[in-house]
Amino acid sequence: LPVLGFPSVALARLADPTDQHIANEAVRHAAIDLGIAYFDVAPEYGDGVAQNRLGPALKPYRDGVFLAAKTMYRDAKGSNIDLHNTLRALQTDHLDLYQFHSISTQNDIDEILGEGGAMETFQQAKKDGLIKAIGFSAHSESMAVQMIQTGLVDTCMFPINFVSYHYGNIGKDVLNAAIENGVGVIALKAGARGRLTNETGNPIIVPKAGSLHHIPEWKRQEMIHYPVYTSKKHPTCWYEPEDDPEELNKLILWSLNQPGVTAVLPPGDLDLLDGISSMLRDKNEVPSFNDDDMEHMLDRYKDIVPIFHDRDESGTKVST
Repeated sequence: LPVLGFPSVALARLADPTDQHIANEAVRHAAIDLGIAYFDVAPEYGDGVAQNRLGPALKPYRDGVFLAAKTMYRDAKGSNIDLHNTLRALQTDHLDLYQFHSISTQNDIDEILGEGGAMETFQQAKKDGLIKAIGFSAHSESMAVQMIQTGLVDTCMFPINFVSYHYGNIGKDVLNAAIENGVGVIALKAGARGRLTNETGNPIIVPKAGSLHHIPEWKRQEMIHYPVYTSKKHPTCWYEPEDDPEELNKLILWSLNQPGVTAVLPPGDLDLLDGISSMLRDKNEVPSFNDDDMEHMLDRYKDIVPIFHDRDESGTKVST
């Protein structure tokens, strides 16, 4: 798994098929100019838009990249349909990694692992060669640890974020469990400053029931009860990313230097990708985090509400 991923959520705004050329150039630039070889997508991004744009754009480079996707369906039937829809959209015969998307409750885990649950689809797909590895993404640390300890997953995608780690008490248990169980950690939201509010972000209008094609009803209900905001400056981010290039790279380096972290997904704004890539490109190993920056970073983010925290249930309900 390459260290730096391409945040395909950025393609979710290209709903018009005539925008395909924009996606083509973004992917070409990432794969050829920046040397990025890990692409992550989910059908929930733009309700199918991101994967529909990524498939044709990535096709010329597919053989040389690691391709990961996700599903929010917890049952075998729904996840099987979702998997085959994603394979068609991405114009590929297999995924290098397939993940249970946004696990946050005990019910999620019980349904996934129970009879007729999505794990059945994943394991059969792995036997059939449709997927090579099984993973999950999560925002709840206790649920993430529980999934890691099943022995059934290869990777865990979790917010290993400086502010959440130091001021939200989120991340330590996942890293420890992952190391103990030999599970790779993909750091989510590594470039985030903190969470958005009604004052700092734009609220997402929740679609009507029955209008979504790739997002299950439980997720639509969650968006109603826990409103989602997008950044006013970076509209494909459900949080406030760090704007200062030097400070952003410090956040990314901190995440990549945490024990157990295998890779990182940068903020979902392609304007921020080049600076992060230049820090990592052509390196034989991840640059070390400068411990001299620690005091400065702790002071810089001390008054920011962490994107994830353990204070109450809302601390696991920011975005997908």
